[in-house]
Amino acid sequence: MSGSLLPGQQLKQDMISSDFNVSPAPVREALRQLESDGLVEHFPNRGVFVADIKEDEALRLLLPIRLLLESYALQQIAGQVDEDLLAQLQIQIEIMQNAADDGDVARINAADARFHELAVEASGSTHAIQLWHSIAPRIRLQFSRLTPRQADLHHVAEEHEELLAVLRTGDTVRLDAVLEEHIVGISARLMGQEARSTEDDTILSA
Repeated sequence: MSGSLLPGQQLKQDMISSDFNVSPAPVREALRQLESDGLVEHFPNRGVFVADIKEDEALRLLLPIRLLLESYALQQIAGQVDEDLLAQLQIQIEIMQNAADDGDVARINAADARFHELAVEASGSTHAIQLWHSIAPRIRLQFSRLTPRQADLHHVAEEHEELLAVLRTGDTVRLDAVLEEHIVGISARLMGQEARSTEDDTILSA
């Protein structure tokens, strides 16, 4: 989820067993869980490899699913967020701000994921919570790839400040618009920035 292992990198069971000083059995179980989470892929007779989420898949599948889940969940609490939850969400924003000061992308992403997890869990919707947790590892993986593309890491905290402000007001129409921009719009632009950067490099090298 941190992105330290690159897509396509092979994970060898014997090396992992040796590194963690454990038998092969828990390693096999861990790899099966990672496969279930969508973080690794197993190819018979070839091995286990770090999975990749293509940008087209993210934009057309993962992000719309996430938007649908979070829109439903946050609509349930809009305008009636209790003070304890508000405080917890604000803490995550402050962590993002401090981590941005330090250039700590991993800590930003952990707080980002926790912010949304808290909000979804507050909805009390069993199905929304279960579905969100099922895609959470893929969401964290996407964070690890997109957050470093931010022009300023402080933007992440600022985006969540806006989202929290709308949650307080209870304006559900505005909430949907802000959430769509937060989940889909910003990600699409960050992916586009990467594409333009690659194109610019190609032109310059030519």
